Amino acid sequence: MKIAIVFEIFLPVVNGIITSSVNLAENLIAQGHEVIFIAPQTEDPEQVVSVGDIPVFYIQSTRNSSYPGMRNVLPWNRRVEIILEREAVDILHITGPWLLTIACIRAAGKLKIPVVHTFHTMLHEPAYILYMFKTPLMVPVMKRVAWWWYRMFVTRAVVNTGPSQMVCSQLQQHFPDSAIHYVSNGVDVARFGNGASRKAVQERYPEFNETTMLYVGRVGSEKSVDELVEAIAILRPANPDIRLFVVGDGPAMLRCTVLARALGVTDQVSFLGRIPHEELLTSGLIQNARAFITASTTENQPMTVIEATCCGIPALVPDVEGIRELVSENGLLFIPHNVKDIARAIRRICTDNALHASCSQATETMKNRYDGASVAQEFIHLYQAALEKGA
Repeated sequence: MKIAIVFEIFLPVVNGIITSSVNLAENLIAQGHEVIFIAPQTEDPEQVVSVGDIPVFYIQSTRNSSYPGMRNVLPWNRRVEIILEREAVDILHITGPWLLTIACIRAAGKLKIPVVHTFHTMLHEPAYILYMFKTPLMVPVMKRVAWWWYRMFVTRAVVNTGPSQMVCSQLQQHFPDSAIHYVSNGVDVARFGNGASRKAVQERYPEFNETTMLYVGRVGSEKSVDELVEAIAILRPANPDIRLFVVGDGPAMLRCTVLARALGVTDQVSFLGRIPHEELLTSGLIQNARAFITASTTENQPMTVIEATCCGIPALVPDVEGIRELVSENGLLFIPHNVKDIARAIRRICTDNALHASCSQATETMKNRYDGASVAQEFIHLYQAALEKGA
């Protein structure tokens, strides 16, 4: 089979959709299939022409002012149809509900190419709605609009999948006539055991120590990185050695750095900016961190938590649907948006060595469920089913 995977945001941006989809593509190729990527063209000179052996086809687009990184593509763009036909694509796999995806669905319909849809982006979450409208008054209305918008993608797909049980349940509730399949995001588990030593990490980052917490991801308001900074400030009087490393960039970076200065924790909180994914995996930052932590409540199935598990470190996450599926014996849950409870969880994992050892040990039995080769095999079965059903 030849599969075209569509992205609404693409490299050099790094997010969970890109990471999991690239892993899926690599494993599909390893199992004898072909893959191409379709993405919006940007002005960024770092945009790649291929990812390994996977060619990338770009579609002319314009900047979207509502959400950072998103691009607008004409839904009737003719180039999409030309690419799908010329490349003899068998399956169109869509990953995001925006305009390039609509153009691809339209082209696939004309060419009788079955569409497989993976639901990743939670546009109905209040944090995403506030990006566009800046006022809470619009949240109830736009949540309904979001589900109306999703219908365009769910009902036009022959097969729909979700990477968490939570999102599959929501999709089934809103679209009872559609078959929804749970398929986890996948990773190449073997890649996570090659991190640099703690000594090497400390040579590069002298402030890194044995109680350094790690956040990796977008630094946007919806990710609540500011809450992590506030938790470190709460811990400072009794636990001044606890550190927080923030890997990533985004529109809330200035706000978070200003907050760290205002709270007097600049010696405990380090903002490292964006680090290329391969470099991050080999840097040793994840493998040698005390634990991974995120305060974001807008997640479907965050790849960063999966990657932390595969690196053998505990995860501290808010107790909300979707993300709590990834953390049981391998970490701690805390009350969402409760800074004091975040601080409590950090203190426990940093001061209770027996708890830390137990959580770390649990990651060994959990990580194989995310093996990318097995995930790819599940998708191959679904692609074959889609071909049998037809467009």
